[in-house]
Amino acid sequence: MSMHGRSANVVCLAAVVAVAGCQSAPKAGRALVFFPAPPAAPRVQFLTWANGADELESKRGGFETFVLGEEPTVKRAIQKPYGIAARDGVVYVCDTKGLSLCRLDFRNRSFSVVGSSGPGRLRKPLNIVIDPLGYKFVVDSDRKQVVVFGPDDAYVTAFDVPPPCHPVDVALYQNELYVLDNDESCQIVVLDRVSGKLIRQFGSSGGEPGQFKIPNAIAVSPDGFVYVSDTHNWRIQKLTRDGQPVWVKGEPGYKLGQFGRPRGIRVGPEGIVYVVDGATEIVQMFDPEGQTLMRFGGPGEAPGALGLPSTLAVDTTSTPYFKEYIHDAFKVEYLLFVASQYGERLVNVYAFGSFPPGYKLNESEIRSLEPIPMREGIGPVQSDVPPVEPPPGNGEQKDDSG
Repeated sequence: MSMHGRSANVVCLAAVVAVAGCQSAPKAGRALVFFPAPPAAPRVQFLTWANGADELESKRGGFETFVLGEEPTVKRAIQKPYGIAARDGVVYVCDTKGLSLCRLDFRNRSFSVVGSSGPGRLRKPLNIVIDPLGYKFVVDSDRKQVVVFGPDDAYVTAFDVPPPCHPVDVALYQNELYVLDNDESCQIVVLDRVSGKLIRQFGSSGGEPGQFKIPNAIAVSPDGFVYVSDTHNWRIQKLTRDGQPVWVKGEPGYKLGQFGRPRGIRVGPEGIVYVVDGATEIVQMFDPEGQTLMRFGGPGEAPGALGLPSTLAVDTTSTPYFKEYIHDAFKVEYLLFVASQYGERLVNVYAFGSFPPGYKLNESEIRSLEPIPMREGIGPVQSDVPPVEPPPGNGEQKDDSG
């Protein structure tokens, strides 16, 4: 697969209104959004979005209202999303303002919350990962624990993170649980996935390879390498599972391969590294050697754009539940779920894939939005909440804290 060259430099959205010479047309009456914009070969399609019950659950008809009464007036929706994970058509979102885990079930079209009471009550859920058995591991910075919920979403247990600690993200590899700590120690704590017992720790504060400065996110690839979003060093790092540096990528800036504010980092099944940038409001993609591939998203209110994105999830199990949104000729390998903290669309669903060789989209039917402005650099970050451009529509500065 090659994404270098022209595709790496394409910076705009593509709203595909019609297709020429194809087996079937796009979904009737609905524009399709692809990245990068043709004539480059599209690799990512924006599918849909949701914020809560309004987008998932059908409204009651008149007879149902007569029998069951009026629906609740309390808005059942995500308040301020951060971490996100998905499995089998169900998306879990860490709501840092609602202090719970929001459950968006695209399979059964329902919305609910997890972890709002009892021993599994969440205080500041930041990130989540789901294992192959369906267990959810939620890192809670106020509890200073990893809170575990079972396949049925019931509370199971909680693992303590050794002090001093401010846990912000969690990743899984086989029987190991990797917890990223961004307090003064900036360590990665490795726990046993079943017992929570401490196995090892590595990393420290600083700017050298293998050191971090207010790191934001951690992921482990299918082949067992650790990736860290090293936020205030404006870079990402690839490490071995015992903390030995493999490579470092990035510098301050708004160009591809640079970072304004690297945040969530995840790895696809074939090794593509996805990095959310909260300043430029895009997702950058890299190969396992750290070479820049392309990007998707971007600031704005159009479908497919992002509003202060925090992190993303990669999922191979949910594609059947989103088939109605996917172009009939687009072969999907897996889905990408990106959480935005601001804007009209908080949970954004994309598909990674490709069209068959030789398949051509009719460029005359494509309407491209304005390119994303790119600048030479951004200078040093002066605080934990750097300026974000362009500003949100209400004129207020976006707060990217959890």
